[in-house]
Amino acid sequence: MTQLQAVTEIEAHTILARELTGSEACDQIAEDCALLRSCAWALTDGVHPVHILRLLNLASTLHLARDASRGQLKEALQALSECGDLAELSNGQWLPAPTREVLLGTTDDMRLLVGGFPTSLLTAERATQIEHIGPYRRVRGDALSKELELPQQSLKSWMSHAPDDLREWTQSTLPGNYERHCPTGRSIEIYAPELSPGSTPQMFRWVDRIDKLSGIYLSREELPFGGKRHYAVKIGKGQISGIRTMPPIDLRRLMYGLDLLAEKSVTVEEISGLAETSVVLKSVLPQAEQRLFAALGQLDVPEGKYYPQTWTFHQEHAVEIKKRLATLGVSTFARTHR
Repeated sequence: MTQLQAVTEIEAHTILARELTGSEACDQIAEDCALLRSCAWALTDGVHPVHILRLLNLASTLHLARDASRGQLKEALQALSECGDLAELSNGQWLPAPTREVLLGTTDDMRLLVGGFPTSLLTAERATQIEHIGPYRRVRGDALSKELELPQQSLKSWMSHAPDDLREWTQSTLPGNYERHCPTGRSIEIYAPELSPGSTPQMFRWVDRIDKLSGIYLSREELPFGGKRHYAVKIGKGQISGIRTMPPIDLRRLMYGLDLLAEKSVTVEEISGLAETSVVLKSVLPQAEQRLFAALGQLDVPEGKYYPQTWTFHQEHAVEIKKRLATLGVSTFARTHR
């Protein structure tokens, strides 16, 4: 007869982390993302879409911090979408993305493992060879690629396209045919960077009052079953006079562009050392920049939190990183590491 043995919460957390990631020591974001990959794969068999509510319900029941888990898991789900592991479809449906490897061209033959195939399905030996950093997974050498017969994706293709002139691109996204606004009863938030100092993270630049606003703005509306729908709106005399559904564009990049137009670009701390440079982020990067940072850097986040994020890079990559931040209009302030 099998005898059950009770374990402490700490022991249970250690066991769960080891099963999900192959390691007992990784950050909370990595654990949340690994849990979502495993749940998504179990619910979809890798091919059948699953609704976000069903996915989050299953993941929440398995999360040790149940009271605080749902918000964390939503953020982790978005992170997995942005790094290319899970794909968001229409009507709240999600599906694991095809699994592939991205060669980084480093001297130690580091590769990114991208896609919805969960680490928990690998053997213990293979799982321990994967380095989990936030939503990203790295592995050295081609052993895993050969075993799983993974296709390759170029680093440039995986990073996705970024416009050369952010100001011009932002201005081109706002014009269009606006329709008369018919209130739905659901609250609408407006992205208004001009009302905040540059030190305010983008997540706190959304406002629900429009009496002080005039012009064209990015807005978002909470949907009944989760997720948000984004619009461009015309505001005048304290009212929304016109509305237009936003086309499928990089909304995060648009927020940086709106910051730039409002002359309220976010600030990023830069810490320079002899061999490494770190940047401290308090706002989400656009997809292409997130992927570049993940490919070249090392992420550190406070335990149980998502921000601030500290990315550390070898000096050989620092110039490219700072160039990318400059194209977003980001304002940096430097601190020398001693």
